[in-house]
Amino acid sequence: MTPLLEARGLSKHFAIRGVGLFAKRIGTLRAVDEVSLTIAAGRCLALVGESGCGKTTLARCLALLHRPSGGSIHFDGVTIYDDKTFNSNIIRRDIQMVFQDPFSALNPRMTVAAIIAEPLNIHALGDRRMRAARVVELMESVGLSPSLADRYPHEFSGGQRQRIGIARALALRPRLIIADEPVSALDVSVQSQVLNLMLDLQDALGMSYLFVSHDLAVVEHMADDVAVMYLGRIVERAPRDDLFARPSHPYTRALLRSIPRPGGGKRTIGAALGGEVPSPLDPPSGCPFHPRCPQAADICRAERPLLEPLEDNHFAACHFKDTA
Repeated sequence: MTPLLEARGLSKHFAIRGVGLFAKRIGTLRAVDEVSLTIAAGRCLALVGESGCGKTTLARCLALLHRPSGGSIHFDGVTIYDDKTFNSNIIRRDIQMVFQDPFSALNPRMTVAAIIAEPLNIHALGDRRMRAARVVELMESVGLSPSLADRYPHEFSGGQRQRIGIARALALRPRLIIADEPVSALDVSVQSQVLNLMLDLQDALGMSYLFVSHDLAVVEHMADDVAVMYLGRIVERAPRDDLFARPSHPYTRALLRSIPRPGGGKRTIGAALGGEVPSPLDPPSGCPFHPRCPQAADICRAERPLLEPLEDNHFAACHFKDTA
């Protein structure tokens, strides 16, 4: 079956230059480095990892908000990016984003009705009456009263603003929504409301999600599949239940250990994660995780492990994945 979205060997590198107008290039920041992943229709793929691992950059590349440096992206079997193609028009109606900060994602000078209707106006869909009816429908679908349509973003709470952002993302009936840390800026009491709303909308509309998060407790609630990212690369990928029950990569086990559990304490899988994340300007040789890995060996320092199958649909990039 053809995946809804597929990335093959996707990379995004940023040039680092010295100070001055005509400064020379002094380095390359490898934010995303040869990432391959797929998202099936109707499923939620969670992309997890520590801050700075490249999650947001990868998400923006998949939405073609950033132009990748290499690799290819395919949507429903159609190539939308490779070394000869950059065709964002194909997917502008089918892929939408929900951004992390609901306070900066909305134009403070536009009313809620204008914000939600903006995608319809840009794509010239329907007449004024149809767009107004669609705004009412969208506001009701995300739990907002249409009577609030003429208000401005500053008159709403953080949770309400994120609902407005979700309504805007749904306006064109997309097939894939890329949600970049959509609840991290919200109060804990509001997070569950927004997450449950997203799940209800997925069931009702049959959408797919790429859900970017550093919070594995949230991921456990939302995801069908999980991809773990470290220093610009995918180090483990598996169905959610399989990954949480049988994590293979030492980094994944350390992340799972950090999840608080009811009654206090943490999970007991693996060792605590120490050390600092290496700089993507000067990544370590071999396995990028070896400076922090409790089971690193000489081969880890010399050879970069490939993302290879451990079992059906479970992949890990570790020289010792079969002994975990």
